[in-house]
Amino acid sequence: MSFIDVQINAKTNIGFAGGPEWRTLVVQMASGRNRRRQEWSMPHHKYTADYTTLRPQDQNDILAAFIAAKGQMHTFAMRDWNDYRARGEVIGQGDGTTTPVQLVKTYAFGPASYVRPITLPVERSVRVYQGGVLVASTVDRLTGLVTPDAPWEDGVEITADFDFNVRVRFASDYFPFTRDSNVSAQTTVELVEEF
Repeated sequence: MSFIDVQINAKTNIGFAGGPEWRTLVVQMASGRNRRRQEWSMPHHKYTADYTTLRPQDQNDILAAFIAAKGQMHTFAMRDWNDYRARGEVIGQGDGTTTPVQLVKTYAFGPASYVRPITLPVERSVRVYQGGVLVASTVDRLTGLVTPDAPWEDGVEITADFDFNVRVRFASDYFPFTRDSNVSAQTTVELVEEF
C-alpha cells in the first residue's frame, strides 16, 4: 500500500503554511549574466503547520496518521486550502470517442503557463461540460481521468469545475511532541507532495 485513500483530519489540516517549490539551477557566467536550467518539470508543494496548543484528540489523530503512514513510507490526501478549486478549466477537445480526458488546472501569467495534472479530485465536486452543457460522465478519483457516458462531441471544447486534494507524505520519519500540560501539546507537522 503506497497510498492511503483517506484525507488527513480536517481540524489538523487547517493552519498549514505552504506552497509550490521549483528547482532551478542558476549559474553566473564570467560576463555577469545568469544561465538558468529548470531541474524539475513540476513544482513540488511543501506544507508546514506549527501547533502550539493541540488538544489530546487532535494529537492522537495526528500521531495515528503518522504511525499508520509509517513516517515517510505512505502517502495520503490533504486539502491545500490555498489552492484546491478549479472553475471553467479547459481539459480537452471532443474527438467523437469515449477516450478519457485528464483533469488539469492551468496557471497562466501573460504568455507563460503551466498545466498541472489533477490526480486526486473530490469526486462529488466534478462537473464536466461540453460547449457549456453538462455532460454525464464518471471520474476516477485516484487518477483524475474523466470518461463520458456517451462519446465526446467532435471538435467541441471540454471544460470542468472541480475541487481537488494533494497527495502528500510526512517529511520525516521522526515526529516529536512537546507536552505543555495534561490538556495540550505542541508539534510541527511537515508534509511534502508526492506524484
